[in-house]
Amino acid sequence: MLRKCNRTHRVPELNTTSTADISFMLLVFFLVTTSMETDKGIARQMPPLPDGKEQTVAEVKRRNVLVIGIDAADSLTCNGRRVEAGELKGRVMEFIDNKADSHDMPERTWKDIPLLGRCRISADHLIFIRADRAATYSAYFAVQDAVTAAYNTLRDRLAVQRFGHRYAECSAEQQEAVRSYYPMRLSEGDIEGEGGTR
Repeated sequence: MLRKCNRTHRVPELNTTSTADISFMLLVFFLVTTSMETDKGIARQMPPLPDGKEQTVAEVKRRNVLVIGIDAADSLTCNGRRVEAGELKGRVMEFIDNKADSHDMPERTWKDIPLLGRCRISADHLIFIRADRAATYSAYFAVQDAVTAAYNTLRDRLAVQRFGHRYAECSAEQQEAVRSYYPMRLSEGDIEGEGGTR
């Protein structure tokens, strides 16, 4: 008589003790090799405060100031005249450059700039943004973008004329020369609170 053998086959278990270590190592590798995007905001360099506690206010000639206004309905004005958003960049470029040396635009003065020589520029111009508190952020940032685009276009144009390539491709010395030719002069607030114009 044959006897039946009741053997149960056991399935071998997987050894998972090192799985947590491998997962942790993969996570660390991912964090080390991945670049994280960070929001930088709008880069603006504010003028330094004077050494004393009292803040001095410089007088600015009215012809040197372009006032960009944003009202509560997000309508734009340049020196009191209504403009469309698409026109703003061109108006800012025309104001900064003042190639025609117009009497209602910034004064042009002679300046010696390294790599560029003696140049006649509108170094004392000021772009002044006055926004209503009820204006939307999108309108405010659209104005900031238009002003920045105007400066970038003027700087690119000058860099191509003088150095044969765009501003971003220039050396540090060339970029400094172009920035001296087209200095970014931007301010915000209330003109009367800023000392007025003459």
